[in-house]
Amino acid sequence: MFEERVADIEVLAREQGLDFFPTSYEVVPQDIMTEVAAYGLPTRARHWSYGKVYQSQRLYGTMGLSKIYEIVLNNDPSMAFLLDTNPEIANLLVAAHVIGHVDFFKNNMMFANTNRNMINDAVSHATRIDNYIERYGLETVEHLMDIGFALDRHIDPHLGLNRAPYPERRVVEKEHQAQPYDDLFNDETAPSVTYEVEGDRFPPHPEGDLLWFLATYARLEPWQRDVLQIIREESYYFYPQFLTKIMNEGWASYWHAELFHQYQGVAPDEMLEFARLHASVVNPGARYSVNPYFLGYSLLVDIEKRWDDLHAKGESALTGREKLFEVRRTEDDISFLRNYLTTDLVEKLELFSYGNRDSDVKKPQSMQSQDIVITSRERDNVIEALISARYNYGVPFIRVADVVKNELYLDHVNRDASFLDRNYANQTLAYIAELWQHPVHLKTGDEKGQEVFLMVEP
Repeated sequence: MFEERVADIEVLAREQGLDFFPTSYEVVPQDIMTEVAAYGLPTRARHWSYGKVYQSQRLYGTMGLSKIYEIVLNNDPSMAFLLDTNPEIANLLVAAHVIGHVDFFKNNMMFANTNRNMINDAVSHATRIDNYIERYGLETVEHLMDIGFALDRHIDPHLGLNRAPYPERRVVEKEHQAQPYDDLFNDETAPSVTYEVEGDRFPPHPEGDLLWFLATYARLEPWQRDVLQIIREESYYFYPQFLTKIMNEGWASYWHAELFHQYQGVAPDEMLEFARLHASVVNPGARYSVNPYFLGYSLLVDIEKRWDDLHAKGESALTGREKLFEVRRTEDDISFLRNYLTTDLVEKLELFSYGNRDSDVKKPQSMQSQDIVITSRERDNVIEALISARYNYGVPFIRVADVVKNELYLDHVNRDASFLDRNYANQTLAYIAELWQHPVHLKTGDEKGQEVFLMVEP
């Protein structure tokens, strides 16, 4: 019965214009659901950090503080996990929600170059790392993975996963091409051929993909490079999901609501349960945070209404629904909020930015120890507060600036806007120095924005 109803909703979804990968639904117990959530994939190379996440999520679930309704994977074919303790109507809502996610995975530009076979590739990654553990020992391999995970968000999505090494140093001959107005300058002494040095600087440009740089240029064993590349590859896989969390959850929430409103195979008592579940999914959120389901759903509903009005007035060629599909295809969270979160919607949703009363102090403190105040209700400030954590995969901009006499020089690019916790910074620098096998320097700032230098030796 459940499978037949899901098939009916899939037909309805395609009639509404959704385009999604074939999806298999696995109904599993809570322990399996928690394990997949902790690992991020059904099978993944073992590491102690996943066990930590598993225990935390299991504790929260046992205490009734959180519940995982579904997990859906960006893959072709896709795979979704549903909870076996849910009533059928809840899992039917979840299936409609999953259809929205899979349509988003398939069609949003951020996912265009992602690995659609990561479920199988992650199994291969796990097997290779298990072989390294047998050969070199769990402690050795896990320590290297600690280093990799400390740096796994320091990638450069603009340059992509697959990159060639920097060009080697060479002298390039360049012939001067005659230009139409050369005779006006009458520069008879200008050489017709010049020589330029390429690859003279290392790295040739500030390098943000720290994992790629270390895996390519540090003096490592082949198995060590492989482990770092595995971690890097999986980090690239998860990056689009990080950058589209609000849009993705909003899109899935919009479509589970829309499909249920049109689906005729729901009894009145089931529709009441659906309404209760939907309300719990798109609730505004907890203190100091905004529920991404709520925010994304609210924006999409507002966009559809506004563009339907514009279309009716002849001011837009797109209807509200057509505009939604365009937004789904072309935006990420940063552009989505900047382009479509209006002043009216900020006021309607009662959004505001908040912070420490002493705005000049950048040093991280616990929320309990700070004097928290509302800093602004202005649209632009609210948007910046919402998207600030989404820049650069949520980590500080750290770049490889130079290598001088084998010593590595890093630059904290956005040091005027962020402060590095010294304990984390020094430990991460120690990890980098361990791989680089030479001193590592970092230019950053202190709590007052003054330039400071950190240095760690291997």
